[in-house]
Amino acid sequence: MNPIGDDRAAPGRRQIIADLAAPLLAVLLLLAGLILTSLPVRSQDAGWFAYAPLSQQAFQLQGLVLIGPEVWTGIAMISLGLLILAFWSGYRVGARRRHLGSG
Repeated sequence: MNPIGDDRAAPGRRQIIADLAAPLLAVLLLLAGLILTSLPVRSQDAGWFAYAPLSQQAFQLQGLVLIGPEVWTGIAMISLGLLILAFWSGYRVGARRRHLGSG
């Protein structure tokens, strides 16, 4: 029993760090992913050869944006961060229900 009279022991520093590790990691992944996806897109050249029998002009695509590896990495980091947050929140809700149901 602690000095306040509660039977439960106060969580230690290690337990607090362990409880906050997953959401902190998820938030860091989300922020890093948002930063990577907000970087300006580098211009890239893409070309192909195709037969256009009736065309007298060169075909040009307007507004074509090719996604580079930085953006794909950012999307992957955002997805992983959201998955970690979803798993962590589900785990916490389940642990709370289990704790409340056992008492």
